[in-house]
Amino acid sequence: MEHARVMFSIISLLIAATFAALYVYIFSLHTEMEGSKATATKVSAATFPAEYVHVEDFVSDFHAFYNRTTGYGMIERVEMEAQEKQAEAAIAYINVFLDKGVEHHDLKVDLQDIKLIASSDLDEADVRLLHRYFHDLDKSMNGYDHPDTFGVTETFGGN
Repeated sequence: MEHARVMFSIISLLIAATFAALYVYIFSLHTEMEGSKATATKVSAATFPAEYVHVEDFVSDFHAFYNRTTGYGMIERVEMEAQEKQAEAAIAYINVFLDKGVEHHDLKVDLQDIKLIASSDLDEADVRLLHRYFHDLDKSMNGYDHPDTFGVTETFGGN
């Protein structure tokens, strides 16, 4: 009888510990997701250098933004205000690059295309397309290692 009580106590403690660990795990996931959401809404041009020296750095940073805010199914719950601010920043940076002169013809075409898309009233499809442009440019210019290529850029051999 005493043995049964000890076993019952041990099992009860294990169950309680399991539920406590599960609660901590779920809470940490929730906190992490809330932190990601807060970060995504606060990202703006102010978080980037005042001036990019190399277009490759601009492409890498902007691709990272799109990965954080729209990658892996997040496009369905995208924060459009953050996307609009990012598009405005992209236009400003692209204007600087175009004013300084972009020697590579295909890259110039891609930057002009990005600027055109970013200048429109953005919707989910536009945001997805901007992400794809920066993705393919990052692969082409920086060696971003990812199996997918969307073929939207001239620089990466798209049409």
